Amino acid sequence: MAVDRGHEGDERDAADAVRRPPRAESDPPARPEAPAGQEWVAAVHRMHRLLVDHTYGVARDAWAATAPHLRTVWENHKERHPERSRPVPRTTSDGAWETGERRRLSPEQNAEATKAHSDMAEEGHRDILPALRRVEATDPNRRLAGLDHMIKGEDRLKEKIADELTAKPGRTVQQVLNAVADPVRFTLTYQPRHYADGVLTDVELLKAEGFELVKLKNLWTAEQYKGVNSQWRRPETGLRFEVQFHTPESLEAKELTHEAYERIRGSADPGERKELEGFQRLANALLVTPERTTEIKDFPEKNNG
Repeated sequence: MAVDRGHEGDERDAADAVRRPPRAESDPPARPEAPAGQEWVAAVHRMHRLLVDHTYGVARDAWAATAPHLRTVWENHKERHPERSRPVPRTTSDGAWETGERRRLSPEQNAEATKAHSDMAEEGHRDILPALRRVEATDPNRRLAGLDHMIKGEDRLKEKIADELTAKPGRTVQQVLNAVADPVRFTLTYQPRHYADGVLTDVELLKAEGFELVKLKNLWTAEQYKGVNSQWRRPETGLRFEVQFHTPESLEAKELTHEAYERIRGSADPGERKELEGFQRLANALLVTPERTTEIKDFPEKNNG
């Protein structure tokens, strides 16, 4: 999952309201210039007030207070910007796979991708999930979440393969599969007071289970997404998998903004994209950053090429 969501939005007043709350509670809230509808304006005003209250110790849980309103904002956005229908994937009579006008796998590529997806799913359930269960069981302060989405969907995997083969002709299906970050993915959550210790401990526990750390990114200082994302490899087969580390609130924010993120990567036009990025920023602005997250250091992926 790509999580670098930095941008230069046009909603500068809205951004200022999120980043720099006024010094006096009586100061009027900033008015956003972006024509994003009344729900957007209401969200910015609500966020502004919560930030002011938080500064003066009134609001102890700004995320919980604003999350229901943000869900209303998102429903309003979907009414104003109905999502374009996605092309329906299909297998042709000769065994090829295609979706839309440009995504296509040959019969041989499709057969290889189908088998690879099945093998990845089996390996994830048989070999990786039990290890994550053992990590979870070491301490009651952590839990696995989102196991219903543990395996990347077969058609989504094939979309990724088709896109990569188009972008870099000459690569094989297996070469693309070796670089896919999240065919199998997990989420570990911790209460904020246990977060830093939990992440640091569990990284070592995953290594002790025999997995190789490929990449780790601490995104708690980002505006559009907060949490720690990591990629791992099972040495026996080379299968990559993803582990995200969240608080319950940051996981809720991620789930709330996931569809917005998918639209940004897909069919959103420039005007809607700016609004979606602003929505993601709003949703993450009031998350409480756990203490000592600065102790969780990035681990860049090594370039073996």
